[in-house]
Amino acid sequence: MKKRFCIIAFLALTCTLFIGCKKVDDETEDLAYLNKTFYRYESNDHVFKYTWTFDGHKETGYRYYYDGQLCSERTNYSYNGLIASWDNYTYTGPITTHQHVECEYLDETFQRIKYQKSLNPHSTNDDYDIHEYYYEYDGKKLLNYKDYLNGKLIREINYSYEGLQCTYSTLYNWPSYISETNYVILYLDDTYLREKTRLETRKKYDFDGNLTATNVYYYVYDYDKTKPIGYQYYYDGKLYGKGRDYNYDGLACTYFIDTYQDGEVVSTQMYEVEYLE
Repeated sequence: MKKRFCIIAFLALTCTLFIGCKKVDDETEDLAYLNKTFYRYESNDHVFKYTWTFDGHKETGYRYYYDGQLCSERTNYSYNGLIASWDNYTYTGPITTHQHVECEYLDETFQRIKYQKSLNPHSTNDDYDIHEYYYEYDGKKLLNYKDYLNGKLIREINYSYEGLQCTYSTLYNWPSYISETNYVILYLDDTYLREKTRLETRKKYDFDGNLTATNVYYYVYDYDKTKPIGYQYYYDGKLYGKGRDYNYDGLACTYFIDTYQDGEVVSTQMYEVEYLE
């Protein structure tokens, strides 16, 4: 069970999309409550903890712990202007997986990346796969994303905007079905870094093109200016999760997330977070 949680959390945190094109003037951008230095919660009698270190806005360290055991980390950071590299390590029992990452940031906020390359070694030989990601911007707005595996384009996404609202779609071919997800995101402000609402409509098809399932996920994020103060998560129109009672002590915050079933709270977890600024 520990192995599974280590792998899932590592993939979730290292497969985040990164972004790229025109130089952004970041002098007036409010980066408060975006970078975490500490994050902890308990679920099903297990403890999950994440820590980050920074030099200014440059990330210089990351670690993920499951029940006190180090499961993954990023280390060996190197910066040359907006060019950066680091190494990812995942620890699964006696097995250590290493991934080298190189990237170029769009601007000195170090929030957006225009290019990323990861070298993923094979488990059975000394060879490795090359994964490359390209992001194109209009100012701060992401317009296009391309994902290449060993030089072959495997995914491309185009984004469209109406004011602070962004829409796009993704399509995946799984072993047993085809999955399509349509996204509608409303951003809090024109940094396009904080989501106010997110609507995801996920559809499953068989390989004959017949629709077999549709599920709708809706997320709402509440702020006091840029400070997170609330959260709601709906699944097929029903409230599934609610974040409440955000209590700040400077940059440190504790809050609770209630999980609902048929309108009733079935579990509550306390979360702890501390921000860089």
